[in-house]
Amino acid sequence: MGVDSGLPDFRGSTGLWTDAKENFTKFSTARAFDTDPVVAWNSYIDRIISYRDTRPHRGFTDLLGLLKRHGKEHFVVTSNVDGHFQEAGYDPASVYEIHGDLRHVQCNKPCSRALYPMPRFTCRLTNESEIPKCPACGSILRPHVMMFSDPKFIFTNVDRGMDGYDTWSANKLNIVGIEIGAGITIPSIRHFGNERTTALIRINPYESAVDRPQDIGITATAVAGIDRIIDAIDG
Repeated sequence: MGVDSGLPDFRGSTGLWTDAKENFTKFSTARAFDTDPVVAWNSYIDRIISYRDTRPHRGFTDLLGLLKRHGKEHFVVTSNVDGHFQEAGYDPASVYEIHGDLRHVQCNKPCSRALYPMPRFTCRLTNESEIPKCPACGSILRPHVMMFSDPKFIFTNVDRGMDGYDTWSANKLNIVGIEIGAGITIPSIRHFGNERTTALIRINPYESAVDRPQDIGITATAVAGIDRIIDAIDG
């Protein structure tokens, strides 16, 4: 969903993982914040600044406008950590971020389930004294995203999002999912869509094949796929 805003994807041919696999496997882990926290933080800071300074593409608001025009209740389930759904006007109470987000930090210990706002970074860190500290215990803070091999991740917001979705969906007889850009290497969103929807529209430029006869695959980027849905319904 974020690629049309100018952000790299994760597992694509030029994605974050693909271009820097060695750094991701070495520093995007919970252990890295114990052993080399400056380098671990710096591996995230470029993304934090990029997500903050990038505006969500028009597909976010176009899709929201379609839902509102037709009076459709909706809930966002996303593995993205950039917060662009909320920035584009979606109700934060109706967004379930399954892997956490880069708008918050948590204690690296952790000493509690508390979350704190992400500091406003303008550049990379140069030494350990610049690492933000937990206001409760003084330990270093770390990004609130689910990392590789991460027993320290705090599920406060994730659990809240899951509970919110379960409450929202409890009385829904028919749920149509619009899945945008979900990959197959880490198929969390794909599994969610297959298990939690009555029918699914899958938008993906490379992997748009669907498994169920009632589902529809659209081979397109996010904006182009959303445009096709809008044209089909409103046009």
